Amino acid sequence: MGYPALPEPRALTSWRVLVAVVALVILTVVAATLAVRAQIRSRALQNAVHGVAIISSLVIDRSLTLTDITHGTNPANAAALNADVTMLKRRGEVVNLSIWSLATSRVVYSDVEPRAIDAPAPAPEAVARARLGESFAVTGIGAADTVVVYHPYDANGDGTMDALAQVVLPRDQVEGPVAQSMSLVYASGAIVLLLALAGILQVRRHQLRQDHAAVHDALTGLGNRLLLRRVAPPALARSTPERPAALLLIDLDNFKPVNDALGHPAGDELLVAAAKLIQEASGPASVAVRLGGDEFAVLLGPLTDRGVAREVANKIRDRVRQPLTIAGCELEVGASVGIARAPDDGDDLSDLLSRADKAMYHAKHSGGGVAEYAETPETPPPDPKVTTLSQLSRALAGHELELFYQPVRGSGAAVRSVEALPRWHHPQRGLLEAGMFIPAVAHTSLTTALTTWVLRQAARQCAAWRADGVRVNVSVNISARTLYNDSLPDVVQTVAADCGLPPSALELEVAEAILVRESARAIPAMLRLRDAGVSLCVDKFGAEYGAVSVMAEAPVQRVKIDQRFAGTVVEFPLARAIVGGWVRVAHKLGLTVVAQGVESAEAWRCLTDLGCDDMQGFWIGRPMPAVELTKWFTRPNAHAGPA
Repeated sequence: MGYPALPEPRALTSWRVLVAVVALVILTVVAATLAVRAQIRSRALQNAVHGVAIISSLVIDRSLTLTDITHGTNPANAAALNADVTMLKRRGEVVNLSIWSLATSRVVYSDVEPRAIDAPAPAPEAVARARLGESFAVTGIGAADTVVVYHPYDANGDGTMDALAQVVLPRDQVEGPVAQSMSLVYASGAIVLLLALAGILQVRRHQLRQDHAAVHDALTGLGNRLLLRRVAPPALARSTPERPAALLLIDLDNFKPVNDALGHPAGDELLVAAAKLIQEASGPASVAVRLGGDEFAVLLGPLTDRGVAREVANKIRDRVRQPLTIAGCELEVGASVGIARAPDDGDDLSDLLSRADKAMYHAKHSGGGVAEYAETPETPPPDPKVTTLSQLSRALAGHELELFYQPVRGSGAAVRSVEALPRWHHPQRGLLEAGMFIPAVAHTSLTTALTTWVLRQAARQCAAWRADGVRVNVSVNISARTLYNDSLPDVVQTVAADCGLPPSALELEVAEAILVRESARAIPAMLRLRDAGVSLCVDKFGAEYGAVSVMAEAPVQRVKIDQRFAGTVVEFPLARAIVGGWVRVAHKLGLTVVAQGVESAEAWRCLTDLGCDDMQGFWIGRPMPAVELTKWFTRPNAHAGPA
């Protein structure tokens, strides 16, 4: 008698495995789809916010004034703005644009009738975030194929938000190539699916690394000023007199002598050691950052006890006071700490930084090591501009100034020129970049003496490099006051002749703002320099809307595209389009184009593809003293482009 055959256990197990695999693939596809969609939406919103910031700087900023916003739009300004918006709409970059006055809660501009706008009035959240200066993008308002960006507008640059722009963008313009990754989700086969997931994870990891680098100091690993600006507002908003937040400002007492005596590597080693001690002494509930140079800050709170801030400050002072072994030497450095509390001493970060700084200087000069703003003597602070002028006059005579040089490399790998950038070895504040002291003297007679010193030092160094076989030109930034000085052509010719250089070896860089706003005065002055044989360059090209219209008249040889455009071409299609257009116009005018802010090989390749002739940025070379740059010239890869 026969029996029916039993199913093979192996076959049953195989079916179960197959079902499990299919179920796993389906779940993975669903999860990947959701992840990619979330990624696309996040990147689209980022692209939208950045694109509207560019539109604001190129269109709104040049047309609307504070008077327009508070008292009604001037017809001429409204017409100019409408023409620009119409052009953007025709190119498919904008759907519509509306602007509300935050003071009057009225529409001050709209490219359509107010009743036809999808969102006729900004949401309360948009108004609240606008007053904090935040731009943000949302979806789900209006048509499904659009993204809406709320962008605050500070009409007179005083930090107060006067208006709120609502810009509706086509979604396909801001999603860009990110949306293409959706096709990976639906591609057949588990391998393609896993590759798509791996790619998304890799992009996310790259973004996280970039985000971390943006808010952290590369040398010490602490947070930087940007991180402090991000974390401070929530902490200050929660602070009360009974539970205050506190800002500690720390300055190392003997950093400069160590840096001067043992060199910059030892100075860096000291900063790293001090940063570690400050972070350990501050505790896990604090945020420790390096503000720059040898200055640090610690944010605490809100605190359960007002005395905690002083305890932490004393602990930091005591820890940093301990002997440290730096470059084989045992050193005692020490620190001065200033304390400011919120809300008693201020309710925003800028006030607390200013008052903690005052307390810190009192601690340093009184010898106590720690001081609170509340106990600092009420003496009026000196005018910082007057103080800077006085100190800078002494610095010129006392050899405290030094030129750093940043290389400018051609897309074909040759180093064509270097830019001379003044640095100030300040006795108390350490090494200061030009932006920290040049603005104070730009409109005074001292700027002439400073410019002459920079030209002479740069010419001598240029001649020395040429004598060693390194044939480069050197460029120097000049202010409007210097440009309009009738003796400038003679000064440049004399300086060049004294160093055995042709005047064309010295290039003068003029900010685009001067050329646009004062073209009737600037162009004749530039023509005199050209007739003297001096090379001319327009710096920060793109920062002012309208420079193209006067470029045909300006006797310049080069333009430097502002780094806020050139530095973002990898991430944002709109920036690529703008830079590409400028390059084509400049080349038609016979000008060489320099891209500033090149910080990666990807940016180099993208800008090269767009036609930029020369590149400048940290990826090529940071500003460095002449001795270091001379060594840099001899490195095997100094003149090599990216692989």
